[in-house]
Amino acid sequence: MTDLFLHAMFGLGGGLGAVLRHWLALRISHDLPLSTLIVNVLGSLLLGLWIGYLGGPVSMGEEEKRLVFGFCGGFTTFSSFAYQSLELRRERTIALAAGNILISLILCWFALWLGLIIMR
Repeated sequence: MTDLFLHAMFGLGGGLGAVLRHWLALRISHDLPLSTLIVNVLGSLLLGLWIGYLGGPVSMGEEEKRLVFGFCGGFTTFSSFAYQSLELRRERTIALAAGNILISLILCWFALWLGLIIMR
């Protein structure tokens, strides 16, 4: 496959995921960020189901990886974050996985706060 085709597959998957996320957010209204929670959980479940169905990340072709990760990344980047954290646990240690989760949350919250402060 050419790089252009693989990038197009990633873009197509990402676009479809983003449209589905937006559609769900419009239909789920609540005082809490319930639509975000639902999308994050659904995206993580979909990524796990797809990777499992396709025989795991090692047996997946590049075009399958691009479409699956593109869709789930457009739907919710949390699914990729969850997958990468799980892979750290599987391939390395639980401490690295927990560190990745904790550092990601703290740095993202801090970056958002800093962006808001800078723009005031």
